[in-house]
Amino acid sequence: MSFINRAHACGMMTLLVVCSLSWSDASAEEIGSIEDRLAIAEQLAQYSYRWDSKDSEGFADLFTEDGVMERRLGGALVSGSRVVGRQAIFDYAKGSHEGRLADRQTRHHMSALVFLELSTDVAVTENMALITHQTADDRVPFISGSGIYRNTWRKTDQGWKIAERVLFTDRFTGQ
Repeated sequence: MSFINRAHACGMMTLLVVCSLSWSDASAEEIGSIEDRLAIAEQLAQYSYRWDSKDSEGFADLFTEDGVMERRLGGALVSGSRVVGRQAIFDYAKGSHEGRLADRQTRHHMSALVFLELSTDVAVTENMALITHQTADDRVPFISGSGIYRNTWRKTDQGWKIAERVLFTDRFTGQ
């Protein structure tokens, strides 16, 4: 166990040294960009934690007042999947958590976050997602879906919020 702790400490120290060397030459604009990227990455992590813990109010709070959620399959909008406005997103989350997901634990495994666009007040990101479910009867979680999330973020007085979240659901066609 002490080896893991030492290895972890060495890795953290290396990261701190590299960051301090990089930051000493960084402009205020570059540091702002790094801070924005970290803030958005934190919000994306909160997306998973809040949905998966069935925190409907906290989940809806990740979105702007006029925020949009939708799902697409093969590029086409999935019928009934478009939800517009923070209140509607809250209602959708609460209905899902108390209805179709009430008997299961969900997990949104997010990875490969990339920034397609980043300015001082708007960002566009994509990340891969693997979604699992597990009921009391399931010995292990099972994959319920996968895809790519494309999020448009807007910087507000309360920090970065999701203005639009589109899930491009995977569907392998063999081509």
